[in-house]
Amino acid sequence: MKRILLIGMILVAGGAQAQQATPAHAQLTQLAEDITYTTARLLPSQATAWGISKYDGDLEMPSEKERAAYLAQLDEWQKRLHTIGKGGAALSLVDRDDVLLLDAQLTQQQNTLRIYQHDRKDYSLGANTFVNVIFLQLQFLPIAGRDSVTAATVDQAWADIVSRLAKGPAFIAASQRLATQPGHLYGTVGSDELAGAAELFNTALTDAAKAHFGEGSEPMQKFVQARDAALAAIASTKAYIDAHVASWPENFSMGRPAYERLLRDEQLLPYSSDDLQRIANLQLARGWTEEAWLTAVSQHEHRPFGPQSGGGLAPAGAALVPYYRERIAELKRFVIQHDIVTVPAWLGQIQVQETPAFLQPVYPGASMDPPRLFSADSAGFYFITPPVSLEDAAAHLDMNQDFDRDRILSTAAHEAMPGHFLQLSIARRHSDFVRKIQNSPVFEEGWAFYGEEMFVRLGLFADHLDGRLDVARWERVRAARVMVDVKLACGDWSMQQAADYFARETSFTPQAAAAATAAIATSPGYYIAYAVGRQQIEELLESYLRKAGEHGSLHDFHDRLLSYGSTPLAILGPELLADLDKPVAAVRAVANF
Repeated sequence: MKRILLIGMILVAGGAQAQQATPAHAQLTQLAEDITYTTARLLPSQATAWGISKYDGDLEMPSEKERAAYLAQLDEWQKRLHTIGKGGAALSLVDRDDVLLLDAQLTQQQNTLRIYQHDRKDYSLGANTFVNVIFLQLQFLPIAGRDSVTAATVDQAWADIVSRLAKGPAFIAASQRLATQPGHLYGTVGSDELAGAAELFNTALTDAAKAHFGEGSEPMQKFVQARDAALAAIASTKAYIDAHVASWPENFSMGRPAYERLLRDEQLLPYSSDDLQRIANLQLARGWTEEAWLTAVSQHEHRPFGPQSGGGLAPAGAALVPYYRERIAELKRFVIQHDIVTVPAWLGQIQVQETPAFLQPVYPGASMDPPRLFSADSAGFYFITPPVSLEDAAAHLDMNQDFDRDRILSTAAHEAMPGHFLQLSIARRHSDFVRKIQNSPVFEEGWAFYGEEMFVRLGLFADHLDGRLDVARWERVRAARVMVDVKLACGDWSMQQAADYFARETSFTPQAAAAATAAIATSPGYYIAYAVGRQQIEELLESYLRKAGEHGSLHDFHDRLLSYGSTPLAILGPELLADLDKPVAAVRAVANF
């Protein structure tokens, strides 16, 4: 999965395929730029997540006054948008889509503050936002001599880190003053994440600071002072949560009417909650059926699941990360040889790293941080959590552990090639600003999930059973996520009911199922994206093939699909079909793809 950053409380807008300039399009672009850069100025932590580095030394100071002011700003932007949208039938398809997309995103931002109120319910939000943003600065730290980076740029980056560390305690305290309705689940999940912060700050961050400042130097002493004050604020936050969380109510459910509005007005989905449950049940049956077939083959041919049925156990220790790099290179060759999609020559590098301790409670498996939207750095970070024992993970066919070649290939297909890294590296280059700032989870996770099964059908695993079993079981996971998301967000199930269902349908251990259920409950509407997105892509592929006829191909479809940015598929689909008379090269050129 693409990592969900706990940075800021406001997500920014999206657009549609670029077009010939029109007055409406120019107004929409200007509005999108205003939303983006004003949000970056008001929320420096969000600016860092986007790769806008000019605010890296700052932190917003949340307050009731600032909260009310931002809501008023959102309302004003929406009024401007509706004025532009009054052009009605005179607007082009792209302009009408831009209005829908911007309106959906502004509505999502308003609902985040007015209805969902995560900032009021999550006492850990400020501290975890702070830890995440410091980690991002360390992760994307400029290196002198690379990409025209100078020593002065590196010095400034470190000055920003120290400045932000010093402001951390005040930021955390201000965030906590907004948390007037702390919730039990938000508290337990947040406390688990904060438990790993000290390791990040005292090891990786401090080692890098020593290498830059020099141990014992005056700048290093200032760093240590700021670091220790920030860690004290984080530890105090965790201690307060742990002391009070048992008495906090469960308040994560939004209710069915709000959930239906989320699907319709924010995600622009053509599905109701009942439709989602039907999709979930169909995909569950599909996963169980595939596993039954594979089990029959395993028994008939006396081939057990696990490394023995596939490409062998992955290496342990220091050899594991290079092994991942080799598998990603293997996937790239497979994509090119099987004519799946264009792999551009400008594509950046993927850095494979072990998942930091503070992220492991919410990302027990693999995750991807793609290149940041506005950063010149084109690198992406693929995080892995190595099993304590590869052999033990293989013996139990652990769902969250990539213990052999085929499981690593399956996961890397989702995260790297042709999944999130390729997809989002393309999306961020779009020539149109409104298109460039798209971030539809339904498209992103749907594309990555779609690619997993596609690789099975195209023969990535040959006759190996283990990779195919992994894909079948994750089919059930993605379907179960949809059901759990609907039931928890609407208030139909308790956490225990949801966890029991998840364990039963996914082969997760009870402990892993409980953790997965908690992640779904605290991110309503996100975990439906895999199954719902793939469903929409498959329906669009059918429509494309019917319309393109003998001129259609999988490669052409995929190139066109990725050329529209990370746009909701209900918007992207009609545009793609309307543009089939254009050569694919022309469509790709607009996206700088």
